[in-house]
Amino acid sequence: MTRLLKKFPYFISHFLGYRKPNYVPKKLPQWRIYFWSFLAAWIGIGLLEIIFTYSKSFQNYHTPMIIASFGAGAVLLYGVIDSPLAQPRNVICGQLVGSIVGVIIAQLFLTIEQNWTSTGQKQVVEWVGGATAMALALTVMQLTKTVHPPGGATALIAVITPTIVDISWFYIAIVFVSSITQVVIACLINNIERKYPQYWWSPYEAIKLGSATLATLMPNTDDHQKEEVAANKLTVAEEGILNNKVDLPAFKSSATSSSITLQTTNNVDGALCVLQKYVESSRTPYLVISQSLIATADIELDEKERNVLQGLVQKLNAATHNMEEY
Repeated sequence: MTRLLKKFPYFISHFLGYRKPNYVPKKLPQWRIYFWSFLAAWIGIGLLEIIFTYSKSFQNYHTPMIIASFGAGAVLLYGVIDSPLAQPRNVICGQLVGSIVGVIIAQLFLTIEQNWTSTGQKQVVEWVGGATAMALALTVMQLTKTVHPPGGATALIAVITPTIVDISWFYIAIVFVSSITQVVIACLINNIERKYPQYWWSPYEAIKLGSATLATLMPNTDDHQKEEVAANKLTVAEEGILNNKVDLPAFKSSATSSSITLQTTNNVDGALCVLQKYVESSRTPYLVISQSLIATADIELDEKERNVLQGLVQKLNAATHNMEEY
């Protein structure tokens, strides 16, 4: 997504959460954070109320002024903007999951049977349906990695609120419009002095190299041992990166096993070359390994910054060496 946002003019991509590589976030005083949160929440809720109050398309379905769960959503979107629960994927998909599950449960529990023997019987069905809708919506959100707490309320409202039960499937459209509107307002207001979203679909995650992977990429340098280490824990995708994207003169991979042999004049340089390609393909900002600094093209480092980082790497390696001797 970052690569796509970079193609837009910066004044547009800025309000979509993209920042240049040399961006340094400003530390805002608390009162400014409170101010922007208040302004965004006021505009976000007010706009939804205006849409559903004055739009004839919605009023034809007797749409309420606002779905109450979006008040809770506003707290996350405008007050806790760094939370994973407040990112667009969770907000939009979580609310949709809640509305869809809620409407389905309402249809199954409340609209199929109309001839209730007593008011008490209907009440039992309502609370059972409400609990089922909320719990099922939570499970679906967990499975789809779209957990958004207000989505649980959205599912519950669809079952226990008579006017929403009457709206039936149109409720899903109302929720969709509401969630999209809230995200748009969040992008406009939250990006004036802050940054939103932190990600659109998948969170940034640094590469985690396990000991088996490191052993494969950094072969044993003992002259009395063969320079071959099995990479049993490498995935097919990782092997593809190593096999197809790394141009090493004597790089070989066995077709019948997961073993990788690095036969170069300098094993460390060869392994660093592999890691360089590995990091670039995974869009990791930087990775420190051995006595070298590996940085992707997205990081703009001047000579002074590179020297500082290189010095830190050397100090870390020296400290590690001293600990090993001790």
